[in-house]
This record gives sequence, C-alpha cells and structure tokens, in this order.
Amino acid sequence: MTRLKICGIKHEKTLALLKELRVDYVGLVFAPSKRRVDAKTAGRLLAAVPGHPPAVGVFVNPTMEELDEVLREAPLSVIQLHGQETPEFCRQVRERFSVSVWKALAVGGDTDAAKALEAYRGIVSAFLFDTYDPAQAGGTGKKFSWEQIPQLQVKCKDADCIIAGGIHAENVAELIGTYQPAMIDVSSGVETDGEKDGEKIKKLVERVKAHAKQYTDNHAGRA
Repeated sequence: MTRLKICGIKHEKTLALLKELRVDYVGLVFAPSKRRVDAKTAGRLLAAVPGHPPAVGVFVNPTMEELDEVLREAPLSVIQLHGQETPEFCRQVRERFSVSVWKALAVGGDTDAAKALEAYRGIVSAFLFDTYDPAQAGGTGKKFSWEQIPQLQVKCKDADCIIAGGIHAENVAELIGTYQPAMIDVSSGVETDGEKDGEKIKKLVERVKAHAKQYTDNHAGRA
C-alpha cells in the first residue's frame, strides 16, 4: 500500500494535524526555499508535537557540518538529498548519522534518472523522483510523465520508489490506482497561497486512505 509524506512543514498546527491523520512521514526543508526552516526552529517544532510522524530532513548539497548541526537540534529519521551528492557522500551520511538516506533524482532535462540511480543502489533506501526544473531542486508542483513510473520502479529494485511533483487530491487516486508507488511526496498540492491548507491535507489523506482500504478489501477477498 502506498505511504504518504507531506513535505515543507513550518507550523505546529500543521504537524499536529498530520499526527492526527496518521500521515507516514513529514518533511522539513533545510535547503533554500520558501518552505525553509532552520535547525533550532525545526527542533522546537518537533518537540512541540510529541509522537509526530517520522521526520525527513530535505537538503541540497549539504556539508557534513551542516547535517551535524541540524541533527543536534532536530531528531530526523531520514536525510533526503536533492543535490549532486555522490554515492560515497550518501554512504558516509548513512554511516555517520545512522539514519536512512533517500536520494532525489530529477525526471526530465538531460539526465536519465533510471540510469543515474544505478550508482546509488545498495547505498540509499529510497529514490525520490521529482520533475526536473532548471531553477530549483524540487517543490515545483509540476508533474512529470507518469508513464515513466513502471521503468523507474523496476530500476529501484529493493529500494522504495517515491513519486513527487504535481500530486494533489484530484489526481492522487489515478496515480495510486495505476502505479501503486511505495510512497508519494506532496507539498504544493496541499497549499493555498504558499501555505499548508488543512482542508486540502484532509482531502488528500482521505483519498489515499480510501484507496488503501479498497486495496485491503480486494486482497482480503482473494485470500
């Protein structure tokens, strides 16, 4: 069944809602972005909502020192890397901080994401595929051609395949029903005027859970 990550969390009320809705992961952005939070803010935010979903820290070409600074303040379960980080850097992050590492790869442009992931296989636990944009590393709200998802899923092998980019309540049933990705990552699709919208979050979660229930019922019927 497809898990759900809501990314770009900045406020306690949003995090509390995601806890209530039992979202699988929450994302905190530490890279340059309108959704960026600093280490101390992230630490306070996570401390304010005990029992919050596992937190994913989103970075673009960080140094080890930057990661160390953030992890001293904020208890992250996952480091998500969106830049040009090498496989060896990803390995060092995993070993030094004892966290899962997810590698984001852009779909589109001049890079072949399916080929690029081969160097990271066995090092990272998930690959996140987002739409290529020359101006920013993710969070664009643009959808890539979902027809490419099956090929990407095959290439991921034992690593999770996470789909991002342009996902919202109106198209999430199509995405999950057709491709059953291990996880989806949504940010701008649950925002209004650049801020997280509680009603949009609830609607998205409702549709993801409805599909999960249908999946469970269908498989129970086959047992």
